[in-house]
Amino acid sequence: MEFQLLGTVAINGGAGPVPLGPAKRRSLLAMLLLRAPAAVSVDTLTEALWEDEPPQHARTVIQGHVSRLRALIAEAGLDAYGVELTTQGRAYALRLPETLLDVRRFEELVALARQQSEPADTALMLREALALWQGPALGGINGTAPLLAAANALEESRLATVEQLAATCAALGEHDRAVALLGKEAATHPLRETLIAALIRALYRAGRQSDALERYHRTRKELADTMGVDPGPALREAYEEVLEGTAGGGRDERGEEPAAERTPVRAPAPDLLPRPPRGFRGRAPELAALTGTATASEAPIALVAGPAGVGKTSLVVYWAYAHADAYPDGRLFADLRGHSGTDPAQPADVLREFLLALGVQAPAVPDSLDAAAALFRSMVKDRRLLVVLDNAKDSAQVRPLLPGGPCCATVVTSRTRLDAVIASDCATPIPVEVLDEDDAALLLTEALGPDASDGRAVREVARLCDGLPLALRIAAARLKGRRHWTVADLAVELSDEGARLTLLSAEDTGVEAALRASVARLAPADAGLLGALGHSFTRESDAHAAAAAAGIPVAEARTGLDRLAAAHLVQEAAPGRYALHDLVRLYARGLPRAEEADAVTRRLVDHWLRAQHAAVNVFDPGGSRTVPLPEGLEVGLPVPRFADCDAVFGWFLKEQESLVAAVSAAARLDDEDRTWRIAALLWPLVHGRPHPGWQLPLGVALAAAERIGSTEGIGWLRAVTGMLFVETGQFARAETLLAGAVAPLRSFAPEVSCQVLVLLAIARHRHGNPAGVLDALADAVRDARTADHPIAVTLERYHAAHVALTQDDFAAAAEHMARCLDAIPDSEIAGWRPLIWESYGIALHHGGRHQEARDALLAAVAANEEEDLPARTVRALARLGEIAAVLDGPSGEAAYLARAEQVEKSLARPH
Repeated sequence: MEFQLLGTVAINGGAGPVPLGPAKRRSLLAMLLLRAPAAVSVDTLTEALWEDEPPQHARTVIQGHVSRLRALIAEAGLDAYGVELTTQGRAYALRLPETLLDVRRFEELVALARQQSEPADTALMLREALALWQGPALGGINGTAPLLAAANALEESRLATVEQLAATCAALGEHDRAVALLGKEAATHPLRETLIAALIRALYRAGRQSDALERYHRTRKELADTMGVDPGPALREAYEEVLEGTAGGGRDERGEEPAAERTPVRAPAPDLLPRPPRGFRGRAPELAALTGTATASEAPIALVAGPAGVGKTSLVVYWAYAHADAYPDGRLFADLRGHSGTDPAQPADVLREFLLALGVQAPAVPDSLDAAAALFRSMVKDRRLLVVLDNAKDSAQVRPLLPGGPCCATVVTSRTRLDAVIASDCATPIPVEVLDEDDAALLLTEALGPDASDGRAVREVARLCDGLPLALRIAAARLKGRRHWTVADLAVELSDEGARLTLLSAEDTGVEAALRASVARLAPADAGLLGALGHSFTRESDAHAAAAAAGIPVAEARTGLDRLAAAHLVQEAAPGRYALHDLVRLYARGLPRAEEADAVTRRLVDHWLRAQHAAVNVFDPGGSRTVPLPEGLEVGLPVPRFADCDAVFGWFLKEQESLVAAVSAAARLDDEDRTWRIAALLWPLVHGRPHPGWQLPLGVALAAAERIGSTEGIGWLRAVTGMLFVETGQFARAETLLAGAVAPLRSFAPEVSCQVLVLLAIARHRHGNPAGVLDALADAVRDARTADHPIAVTLERYHAAHVALTQDDFAAAAEHMARCLDAIPDSEIAGWRPLIWESYGIALHHGGRHQEARDALLAAVAANEEEDLPARTVRALARLGEIAAVLDGPSGEAAYLARAEQVEKSLARPH
């Protein structure tokens, strides 16, 4: 009996593995086990279960998974072992004996191993701890940030334990065993420097000195090729130990004396900071982050990264002056010219300037980079010194300039992320983004002074400048040079997209020049990807959409997006999703390698068509509600894969803005066929999140289908639009459209026409046409029988129930509805179950069986929440209010109506 996290997340009971079900349930179990026995809030679970924006009813989904886990615990008899899943307010706690959780046993064995006095006992316990691992930690879960972080932490604990076991083997003289242990892990983690350092020592102690040296040089090359960095202290120390075992001390490989012998007498404290920035305002969080980083550890390194023109240098210099007293031994500054449009500064030249400022005489400055870096580190190791490395190109340029002394602080600014400095030198990233609307307006107001009297126009200019400080200051300078102009005049001028970048330039500086310098550092493929994204009609793109826009493989698009994000030319709006600021988008459209906008648009329209088609195929595996792709559509690039209906609906919610934009884009291309197909494939979203805002794209698509006389398009679009009107309470309009959809649908999809007829019956019922209701339901039964649809039996009983209702035979109506519930096919996804539960409750209510009616309507609410149909939840709650008024009085009615109002407010509006 065991709960397993060290491998695939699992519960191994006495009768074998417990069937946990989907990945989200495993993820929820993992979070509960990781925090056990503490309670885990619903908010924390939501963050762990959904990588992107969670669904509106995430809490209901979590409740469903918790309920199922409780049932599995009971079915497996785990409660007999003291396992209990409890609710604590808006949180859940999983209580279980620690001996049943493999992670706790692992941690206990490692802790016990440290307490042993005999190395043999230590090794025995460490081996037992590592034997608990059945594969990578937290397997089979959703790859969300909190769970990936937990999995990485567990893997880090495992690797540390392997290194501890190898050290214990060395203490026992079992050097070959240590080599075998470390060599296996080194194959998987070739750039983990502490692991490779331990392997180098083990190889040397096993009498394999040449292998130890070869391993060092191989790793040094891999670090340089993969990350652009040199080996860190741990790896260098292991290498030096091996060398000392064969060659001893003395001169270094170049025959030079140690740098310390050339260290001069300390000179007065240097101060190379440029003048402080004028008019600096805001950035309180970033300033606080700099201060926190500078005081949090020894030899701190802060990496201030952000896009061109965002104000990184001003921020850092302002902070350096504010904290100058904390660095009495000097403040060094160097512009590394990484993105200046000129040749980047050479580290050797920068070190020469630093050494001269520190008092080294020019003839004594070493010629070689390594010797100069060593002399620099030896001179500052005991000083309280600030080093500012501005505008860095990459990690290789920065590494030789790091001081390394425990009291030295380093601040690096760059337009790229410098991941290698973060990974190998423990730099703390401090991202600097564009200003928000309020701060941008404040900066512009202060720059304009008395000219900023029109607050609305100031905010519009701030928006057109994308909140970019450089653009804001140039805009202010432009206005100040035109004494008859107002801020409103400037806003009108900047609203011209074709001229905006030119207008935001001043002599040799400006947004366009700054972006040009950033783009000049890109590989041609990345510049081409940026140009394609500039023509994209969506606000955000994932790797699949970016690949379609640029016409490149998805893997190439994914790595290209990461490089563009590292260069801060795109922003990672959410994991795996990237956006361009407006000014970058305008610049990208003008790149020499940028394609024509129509070519990008056509590829993207086809991408969204294929992606929707794949999604609907998962949502409706029977294919009856899948709109076919247009003839002649090329296979194209891969589209996202969807594990289940939850994944499909989550994707529709996440991409709804892009899908609506795709309808408009296809219409702009005058491609009526693609226009109606994209809109028709929106039906899962219209069904699950009905809102009047869908009327515009559906109307555009219906008009396109009618222009080309497409029977399929007319049938689909009338049906989807009619469904929208039913769900939003526009029953007269719904009746017209649904009635007009039936004939076209019967010609090619009778299995869909029968469901449209049920919607028509609902519209007629709400519109006060009982005879029309029965006619529509009778037609629905005939169409279902014609199509041999499994819903036919359900429809017959549903029709019989409505006949009974018209005859006020409520008992018979309730009986028919109860039989309807039993007849619903398990695979049905069109909302039949909540609809029939609601109708069952209404029949019971009219028959005076109010308590049973309440139970039925509560089941309708639960079914709506399970199928994620909030609009129908609102209706069922309103019905519950009517019943509560009879059973509980006004207060009971008010409670349900308040809940209905809350759900209605949560309905997401399409953009």
